[in-house]
Parts: sequence; structure tokens; C-alpha cells
Amino acid sequence: MKTFSNSHVKNNRLRFFATTPRCIIIVASLLIVAGYLLMCGPGSTEQSFTPDIFSHRRIVVAPMLCLSGYLLIIVGILRKNNDGHAVE
Repeated sequence: MKTFSNSHVKNNRLRFFATTPRCIIIVASLLIVAGYLLMCGPGSTEQSFTPDIFSHRRIVVAPMLCLSGYLLIIVGILRKNNDGHAVE
């Protein structure tokens, strides 16, 4: 049975995040989460109206963040590695 040293495991973990497509997908996922967090907030009910549901942050900024995140995920999936091979 082959054992790996701690530095070898750490090197593999760092190399996992060093590839360009994976970094793009991680950043895109963070953009999507940030967009959904900006969209959340109190809503209106039949008894009370909350004008915050029509704020610029909730109807413009947050959907644009989510859209850019989804587009970046597509770019990250289609992009090749630095060595010219597709991600396995």
C-alpha cells in the first residue's frame, strides 16, 4: 500500500484550486450566492406594504450578480486547462 506524505497531499489540494477553470467556477459560485443574499429580505403582506421590495439592490444589482455568476460557470466549464487538456 502506498502512503503519501503530508506535503504531497497539501500540494495536491493547492493544485486543485490552481487550475483556471476551477477558480472560475468557485468565483462564479460566490457571485451567485452573493446575488441571492442581496435579494433576500422582508416581503410585503396583505396587511403591510414594504417598499424595500422595489429597491435598486433587489431588482437590478442582485439579478445582475446572479446572471454574471451563471455566465461565468459556463465559461469555467468550457475553458481548457493551462496544459491544453479539458478538465477531468
